[in-house]
Amino acid sequence: MSSDLSTALYLLSVGDRLYQTVGLFIVLYSTVGNLCNCFAFLCIPALNKHPNALFMIAASVGSLIFIDIGLSSAIIRVWSENKLADQWLFWCKIGTWLTYSSGCFSFMCSCFVTLGQYLITSPKLQWQRLITRFRAKLMICVAAILWPLIFIPLPIYYKHTSTSLNTYLCTSSLPVIITYGNYCIIIGYYFLPVAFIFVFFCLTWFNLRQLLRRRKTLETVVTRMMLIQMSILLMSGIPAGIYFCYILITQYSKRTLLRAAYEHLIMLVLTMFTFLTNGLTFWVYCAVSKTFRKHLTDFIGRWKFCRRRVGPVAIVPATRLNVLNLT
Repeated sequence: MSSDLSTALYLLSVGDRLYQTVGLFIVLYSTVGNLCNCFAFLCIPALNKHPNALFMIAASVGSLIFIDIGLSSAIIRVWSENKLADQWLFWCKIGTWLTYSSGCFSFMCSCFVTLGQYLITSPKLQWQRLITRFRAKLMICVAAILWPLIFIPLPIYYKHTSTSLNTYLCTSSLPVIITYGNYCIIIGYYFLPVAFIFVFFCLTWFNLRQLLRRRKTLETVVTRMMLIQMSILLMSGIPAGIYFCYILITQYSKRTLLRAAYEHLIMLVLTMFTFLTNGLTFWVYCAVSKTFRKHLTDFIGRWKFCRRRVGPVAIVPATRLNVLNLT
């Protein structure tokens, strides 16, 4: 029995180490990657004109909020041994709500990317014209309103429960709200996006093969980039979704302390993997696409060149100005 207890404590310490090292790395690299992704699809003309640019920007913003809030609070808990949700009532009500809403919003925008890329690569011209910037903005606004409304019971019913003097625990006043949030996150973050992305991944792959036979353009490069990103999301979403369902189905069964520790560690590793792939978009595009890197470096090079040219022109001698005015 004592050996099981020591093994369980060791597994829990391994989980804390993962938060301290891998978790911190994911927060840093995903924050930089998501910001760079927004910059690339906002500022680079060749990418900004793409019909999926708004979806990519929205997915990156959702991923940024999802990872920075969801993972940072756990990292702070491990490093400081203080749980923010138990310390501040505001964070108790807002933290989980923002994490769940932004995660589902980010994945829904990724679904929009797969749908848009399928329509763009379709041989039918009328299908290609279905995705416009106005419709893209409308779809993003609907998703941005829908998911916070779905998870609105969380900030309403989550509150501080006093456990002892000056010690509080963040929990729901209605236990069914916790179950409701868990099932909504399964549907909105795991199964619905995974099923949607898988279907349109296959359809877009078929369209890409036909597109390569007709011509090779920037569209084929972008499609290949997005197909690789879709496959990475599927690799992380499918096992995590299945295991999360297993945890919910067996949540009322009796567990030994050692089994609970193993299941906690497995769930932590799968969750870390989903965080990792969620913030990987920019780095995947840089790694697999020479065209994407070229557009990025060309834009940065032009920006530096303009900065160098603006410098000496900004200051003009007064005597030269007078001569120019006389002529």
